[in-house]
Amino acid sequence: MRTTAAAGIVFANSNDNLLRNLTSQRSMASVPFGARYRLIDFSLSNLVNAGIANIGIVTKENYRSLMDHVGSGVHWDLDRKNGGLRILPPYLANGIKRYSGTVDALHGAKDFIERCNCDYIVLCAADILANVDISALLKAHVETGADITTVYHTGMLPPNRDDAMIISLDENSRITSIEFDGVAGAVKSYGIGITVIARDLLSKLVNDAYENDLPSFNRNVLAVKVGQLKIFGFEHSGFVTLMNGTDSYYKASMALLDTDVRRQLFNSNRPIYTKTRDDMPTRYGTKANVSNCVIADGCVINGIVKNSILFRGVTVEKGAVVENCILMQETAVGANAQIDNVIADKNAVIGENMVLKGTNEKHFFIKKNQIV
Repeated sequence: MRTTAAAGIVFANSNDNLLRNLTSQRSMASVPFGARYRLIDFSLSNLVNAGIANIGIVTKENYRSLMDHVGSGVHWDLDRKNGGLRILPPYLANGIKRYSGTVDALHGAKDFIERCNCDYIVLCAADILANVDISALLKAHVETGADITTVYHTGMLPPNRDDAMIISLDENSRITSIEFDGVAGAVKSYGIGITVIARDLLSKLVNDAYENDLPSFNRNVLAVKVGQLKIFGFEHSGFVTLMNGTDSYYKASMALLDTDVRRQLFNSNRPIYTKTRDDMPTRYGTKANVSNCVIADGCVINGIVKNSILFRGVTVEKGAVVENCILMQETAVGANAQIDNVIADKNAVIGENMVLKGTNEKHFFIKKNQIV
């Protein structure tokens, strides 16, 4: 398939309410992850690795951090005269409110959809953590003659995700039913928020749904028309996480300490790109003791760090003990502090001799710029 055959749309504010601690000042798309990435890096890279160079990011609110991160799209090779990266904020006119669902969001992006000059649109949520082969998805979509193809994963349903499509398929991978509100923990085949659809069909479905005040594209359009349209499933069997709360974010982050998970997420054939920042290598003091960690560059470590994720510029002073923690950019841990099961947002400061301990069920959270 030629690279101009498809365009991409990413929903930047997908389920912001499920990560309130981390999305109070940013969108879901710009939540930091894995020591140097943002969640949107996975969606953008999935699309770019398939040769898609025309991508719109649909925003709703709190998108200043997102704009700073993606910029002109240069780090994803999307700074182009034709196509490239577009930020699509809410279109407000004559008192129309911000969109309340995916149908409103897509209707607000109708100019991008109409002008993108492509055959297919790939819709992506920003709260997906997976390395998906979009090229194979598009190929399967064409070969099956599908109207719509959605990516699914078979596994335990995540909690707090009543928007997850629970699907049934026949022997040809055609979807025969779509349901919602499944029981968390049950093993099901469920959509992971990536769908490919013909551009003209998308425009028609969105316009019809918008005129009838239907909010959800999945629940009110796809599920209703599953018997009328040829909707197929495309299985992603690799590692995947749908963010459903701080606990899922923490577990997905800690999963990076598993070599097999890192291989699946950071596939050398489909690399994950991000905004680069030149910095010095991490420096380790004579008293430093580090084991089983993912550590970005620019850190200064003079204490003990175990089973943790450290973003760029983190400082751990002498005598400090850091275990099972996620410390975001420029976090400072004072001398002789002891922290365990802590998630610290950017520029947090943990004072000397402080003892902060969460649990596997409830992690201790430190807000951005907070001094403890």
